[in-house]
Amino acid sequence: MRRLMSHLAQFSSISKQGELLCTQGLAHLLQNPDARRRFGEHISNLVCRTVDTDLTWQTEVRQQDGGRCDLQVSAGGKPIIKIEAKLDAPFGEGQLSSYVADLQKWSDGGLLLVLVPRRRTDETIVSVSRAFDLIGNGPWQLGDPPNCLLAVIYWEDVLEDLGIVGSEPFSGDLAQFRAMYRVLNGYDIEPLTSDSELLRWREKEEVFINLVDRVTRHLTQRDKVYPMGYEGDPNNYQRRYVCRPLGTDESCFSVGVRDPFAGHMTPIWFRFHRVTPKYSIIHERLFASSLSPSLIESGGHVWMPLDVPLNVDGELQIDSLVEQAERVIEVAYQPL
Repeated sequence: MRRLMSHLAQFSSISKQGELLCTQGLAHLLQNPDARRRFGEHISNLVCRTVDTDLTWQTEVRQQDGGRCDLQVSAGGKPIIKIEAKLDAPFGEGQLSSYVADLQKWSDGGLLLVLVPRRRTDETIVSVSRAFDLIGNGPWQLGDPPNCLLAVIYWEDVLEDLGIVGSEPFSGDLAQFRAMYRVLNGYDIEPLTSDSELLRWREKEEVFINLVDRVTRHLTQRDKVYPMGYEGDPNNYQRRYVCRPLGTDESCFSVGVRDPFAGHMTPIWFRFHRVTPKYSIIHERLFASSLSPSLIESGGHVWMPLDVPLNVDGELQIDSLVEQAERVIEVAYQPL
């Protein structure tokens, strides 16, 4: 039987708070002294610097500039280690540099760790490198003279190392955390097994909204992910917008859930709204492409079905939906 949190985490109401859940969960796990010791050794091995293995981690500690890193260790009232933990959300403008500045202000030899899923390796290294004009894969020394160390670490590695701690109740807590983490990353969303399940999609509406949330986060190239929005009759369309540059403008599309158009079963749809900049160019490109037979015009907008594959896990569902969306994006956003 699936654990309760593992089951609940597939739903949007839980998954949209995924980073908070994981941060608070890790802080809870690190209350165990053996886990703290193992975590400190894990960090020390990665950054080639001795890290105290009996530290106390705090969540959401506010800096003087108003920034709040996810996890922080302080000594004598001064921050010495900060962790910024991510699942799907992009990095905010100036977010990492704010944490580095705070470490450099208060401590000598501070450490900033960026904790992400391994699937975000390349993207994260690019983001970190651009933020500080760095090269290589890290760890990086920052400052002149260097007084702050920056490194990217991975949830999967941390959880594997914490698994060495075999005592109870820690092992049970870690097992639940791992199960939740897998679902929040799309690994354990329950497979859809038949067309009839798609047609009864409103019975599991939150699962499909969760898929839309994951897919649009993958597609977003901005520092900010737009909120989910809702449009009532006639569409009853719950969607998120994603914007990309096209010429001198930024043109947007949405991916969301709605009742399928006639002849279709999928509740997940890609749409270009008729008022988005460069809509006429996008419209012409799409209908001149091989995608044309799948397109639907309704309400003056262009819609494209994104088919949810059957009998595959959540990770493959998300990959398939992203791939379908990127085929539309590739046609629509060709350089002018």
